[in-house]
Amino acid sequence: MGKTRDSKIRAFETCRTIDVTDKDALKFWSRRMGVSAEEITEAVKEVGANSTAVALKLDAPADERVAPPGLSAR
Repeated sequence: MGKTRDSKIRAFETCRTIDVTDKDALKFWSRRMGVSAEEITEAVKEVGANSTAVALKLDAPADERVAPPGLSAR
């Protein structure tokens, strides 16, 4: 039972993390936040990969209900 809970927590954290080395994920977050991929990358360098922190840095909308390609909602 604990193993399932741990994997759900990891999946949630992963969907909130911006991987600037993944072109598809970077494109997704760029469109989602309405800024360029370069702006996303620079913001990640400054505040880390958490999508909410990046959205706040860029004054972009944050929405925890979305996930980048390849991650299914659990």
